Amino acid sequence: MKIIFDFDHTLFSVKRFYNALEKKIQKIGINKKLFKETFEKAAKEKPYNPEKQFQLIIEHNPEVSLKLLRENFKNVLHRANTFLYPDVENFFKKTEKNIDLFLVSYGDKTFQRAKIENTGIVQFFEKIIITSDINKVSVLKKLLKKNEKAIFVDDNPETLSAVKKEFPQIITVRMKRKEGKYQKEKDNPNIDFSINNLKELEKILFQYENI
Repeated sequence: MKIIFDFDHTLFSVKRFYNALEKKIQKIGINKKLFKETFEKAAKEKPYNPEKQFQLIIEHNPEVSLKLLRENFKNVLHRANTFLYPDVENFFKKTEKNIDLFLVSYGDKTFQRAKIENTGIVQFFEKIIITSDINKVSVLKKLLKKNEKAIFVDDNPETLSAVKKEFPQIITVRMKRKEGKYQKEKDNPNIDFSINNLKELEKILFQYENI
């Protein structure tokens, strides 16, 4: 069986990472308002790249050291494992022997790779792919054989819909963490299951153990 996971908002709490980074950057004189404004502006130039945000901060406050911004950012990044959702590692330890796990994450390649590597969960995956294709269809075309069945877990309902339309044989599972980015958006007919945690995914696996 193959399970293909999304990363942000599915396995990793972006909200807690953001809050920790905001607090760390505040200590070098960047207030909440400026941090929020520059983060949102950098995020509009998808995918988000922290270096873009640092440049925006310096444009507003030239006295801030780019070196210091990078150092504080790395300090938070090195604690990435603390921002994993609490059910993640236990789930992987229980399933890695019987299931082929894959990670397909949307984001800036350098930033996303560093974030994932610092969580300490790299060893659980057969393959990790970082893509600029938010719908991930192009990646799955390379990852799966024709008509191959798999389970795909993501928090973005539009991504799940795009995947289901292209690969009707795939079981689409929407992760709806309480703090997730798309939490308020409704499910669509292309979503097979909607879950709140990986414990609920375990129950689904019993139904599809022969995939």
